[in-house]
Amino acid sequence: MTQEYTSVESILAIDCGSTTTHVILIDRVGEAYRLVARTEVPSTVEPPWRDVTAAVRQALAHLSEVIGWRFLDEGGQVITPEYQGSGVDAVVAITSAGEPLRLVLSGIMEDVSLTSARRALSTTYALVEGVISLDRRGGGVSNADVEGQLRLIQELKPDAIVLVGGVDGGASRPVLQSAEAIALACSTLTEGPPPPVIYAGNAELREQVAEIIGTDTELRAVDNVLPRIDLENPLPLQLEIEELYRQTKMERLPGFATLASWSRVQVLPAARAMSHTVQYLARLDGINVLSAQVGGATASVSAALDDQAEFAVRSDLGLGYNAANILDHVPVESILRWLPFEMKPEEVHDALYNKSLRYRTLPQTRQELLFEQAVAREVLRLTLAGVSRRWTRGESVIYPHLLPKFHLIVGGGGVLVNTANYGQAILMLLDALQPIGVCGLALDNVGLLAPLGAVALVNPMAAAQVVEKDALLSLGTVVAPVGVAKEGEIALTFKIEYEDGRSLEVEVPYGSLEVIPLPAGQTANLELRPTRRFDVGLGAKGQAGMTKVEGGLGGIIIDARGRPLPIAQDPEEQREKMQRWLWDMGS
Repeated sequence: MTQEYTSVESILAIDCGSTTTHVILIDRVGEAYRLVARTEVPSTVEPPWRDVTAAVRQALAHLSEVIGWRFLDEGGQVITPEYQGSGVDAVVAITSAGEPLRLVLSGIMEDVSLTSARRALSTTYALVEGVISLDRRGGGVSNADVEGQLRLIQELKPDAIVLVGGVDGGASRPVLQSAEAIALACSTLTEGPPPPVIYAGNAELREQVAEIIGTDTELRAVDNVLPRIDLENPLPLQLEIEELYRQTKMERLPGFATLASWSRVQVLPAARAMSHTVQYLARLDGINVLSAQVGGATASVSAALDDQAEFAVRSDLGLGYNAANILDHVPVESILRWLPFEMKPEEVHDALYNKSLRYRTLPQTRQELLFEQAVAREVLRLTLAGVSRRWTRGESVIYPHLLPKFHLIVGGGGVLVNTANYGQAILMLLDALQPIGVCGLALDNVGLLAPLGAVALVNPMAAAQVVEKDALLSLGTVVAPVGVAKEGEIALTFKIEYEDGRSLEVEVPYGSLEVIPLPAGQTANLELRPTRRFDVGLGAKGQAGMTKVEGGLGGIIIDARGRPLPIAQDPEEQREKMQRWLWDMGS
């Protein structure tokens, strides 16, 4: 640890979201760093405030009232370093309040370079709103249709154009044709400067592409996103898009300059900061970790799987002003299957559009709450697809098309934290992610994980100790056998032995949820004996074994409903199933 780190003890971590701003105070308490206080207020990025720091100042004023500590000077600036009962040693900040980049993606083949580019872009706050391709399977404009390309770029007026295609030394003509069309389209735009062109294609064509684009349009060339047909190289494109997002979206947030002047380190995009923390959690215990967050404007999934880090951001999905966007990706029936009551398709549309217009409103009835939770399941499922398609069959993926084996799953975001009871949060995670085997469940209930990714940049020890002691609320352990049987047939038998010597043996039928109490902070030995049709993550169907499990607010949850989760074809039958699952989880 450097001298700079040791001099930083009190830290303010600021998280400016699109709907809520969180401010967290971390300080040394005795020999360890702990979460001292936190508060949250509505964000102020929109009119009438149009200043992200207005919410921060409101939050700091509230913190001052609570703990009797002064954070702001007479000019409204954060006091640093800490001095005589005022201020803090360092401030760090993250944000997800900026609008996503709007992109046009141009390439050759949908299932080659365009797919690689989409995977790279899925880790950034960006939306691909138009596609140009040779085979048009992406639903876009053909490379050969110059007029169509011109019209697409002129109508969308994107923030940037991403041009990919050809492995290094490979195809050239379609790439150069697209570059010519892009250059022509940019030259015809009359309002404002042309969008920058980011070239991540055949490296041997860089000079020719630069000559075609010309000097009037900014060209940013990075390494090929697909240098060989069997090798993806997403990082250069990801970093370039992140930098462009910072320059054109984050830094243009009203009040951002002040926020950045307070922060000891560069203000991070929230999803990137979350990925840092998830990787640390995985390294801490040598485990696989998955984080799933549903916010007001975005949703994200971060994973550390077998020493590989993956994360995906959906800037078009959330439970705030873009809630209605879910209808562009799933049919209404996908939402209805998670409801224990009948709802007409037009009522779903109305509810989603009302939420988009009045996104700061909170559910007032049980039905409204369960409806938002149903939407959250689909948002999580779609976001997870952004990373799960990268997982190939290997040691970590025993069953194709199912979630790999994770040891810890962490949920976060208002819809998961602000539930009527924690059983609802558990059920949302189980339904949307469908974990397999034995897996711990937790909540990022105070929104600490992402800010700690920035805290680690100024004091790694503080971030590590707060992660271990204050960041997560344990929901318990889930055991999810994989297999199929007739409903009611025994899927597994388990025996639990508590620390005080008590024991309990239970047979669990297929299609059921069984909840066994085990308080947080306690452990128990669990003997699992699946029947020959089921695998509980021990390597083979019918394989029995012992494992030590940790308790939590939900105890031990045996999810024997099946994987993939069986959904009844009859809507009324599925509603009855959903209500039974909610009852099983105490809701």
